[in-house]
Amino acid sequence: MARGDDRINRYFLFRAVTSFTLWLPFWTLWANEHLDSLFLLTVVDAAFWTTMIVFQVPAGLMGDKYGRKPMLLIGEVLFAAGLLVFGLSTEFWQFLVSNVVWAMGVCFIVSGDTPFLYDTLLELNRAKEFITIQAKSWAVMAVMNAVACVVGGVLVQWMFPERLDLTLIISAGIGLAGSLVVLLLHEPQVERVKFGSFRIQLRDGWNHVRTSRAILVLISFQIVVELGLYVMAVFRSVYMNYDLELNYISVGVFYAGFLIVGGLAATQAGKVELSLGEKRSLWFLLLTLLGSFTIVFLVKSAEAILVQFPIYIVSFLVSPITNGYINKRVDSQHRSTVVSIAAFLFTFVLAPIEIGFGFIATEWGTRESLLVLAAALAPVGLYLLTVWNKEVDISRRSKRVRTLKQL
Repeated sequence: MARGDDRINRYFLFRAVTSFTLWLPFWTLWANEHLDSLFLLTVVDAAFWTTMIVFQVPAGLMGDKYGRKPMLLIGEVLFAAGLLVFGLSTEFWQFLVSNVVWAMGVCFIVSGDTPFLYDTLLELNRAKEFITIQAKSWAVMAVMNAVACVVGGVLVQWMFPERLDLTLIISAGIGLAGSLVVLLLHEPQVERVKFGSFRIQLRDGWNHVRTSRAILVLISFQIVVELGLYVMAVFRSVYMNYDLELNYISVGVFYAGFLIVGGLAATQAGKVELSLGEKRSLWFLLLTLLGSFTIVFLVKSAEAILVQFPIYIVSFLVSPITNGYINKRVDSQHRSTVVSIAAFLFTFVLAPIEIGFGFIATEWGTRESLLVLAAALAPVGLYLLTVWNKEVDISRRSKRVRTLKQL
């Protein structure tokens, strides 16, 4: 057994329990039943992201100061509470409140999750395995998500017809169980500089991001790709249930299929990155996403559902690959702060854009809105990849110079 495998397996267990998400295919359908339009659905969801704008960076600062494990515990409890309130909601303002609590949970989880894994591997002298091990954790999550989606579909189609709220309420209970699994985790013991105040810590973390063009480009690229992935995620169930006229169990089964394919792709993230390299890996992610969105618009029949498979492949590869590149360029005392700054920038951009595309989807249709989104993201993504290629070349030249000097 490799050093630290028991600790990594506990992390996998934590990820497995917290990923039994019965609600995943049905939360938008539940909200859509009680709201008048996709526009209002995106307004409710924007409350989630607005909350993250406010709390994400403070949560990251707390993660670097107080440790990764407390952040995961607080996050999972708040996450479960948000799910419960969302499942009990029927009014616009209730959905808003639930999303605020839900988002606060996500803030703490984000500030603890990736930094916890990377610092654990750093302590074990296995940091080079980060992409592979995080990808395996994503695969574990995918399997559990897939099983949960099928169970959720059976629950609302056969056992308790139309009771979409039960998928959220039951998942809240499972989420609380997941918070108990956090207690089994071991806080990574790596040296981190202790800052005198959060203000100094934030300033130092922001300078770390601002002065590194490679990190800025990677964060910006993540934002571009995840904008497309998330808007598709919000519209996916509505698109499948209304546009393609699939029943609940079919939606659950297809979600399971998407997740299995995505999980299998995640297990190969390390190999994909190794074979494509730092340049072509990001090109693959962007072009696959843009091509899939175009096909969603062009293919009007039910066969268009197949396009969701490459979209899920991208969604399961983008985090291990880009986070691996970012963490390689960030030291431990800034890790949670930099991750939270990246999440803050993403949410700051997403909140208004999601509302805008909710309006477009209401006026023109979901397929048309996705085509407009792809057209808007394409030039930005292509520009970022051009800059990234130059950064990789500069890094390689610097590494060769250092090697020659050492000789």
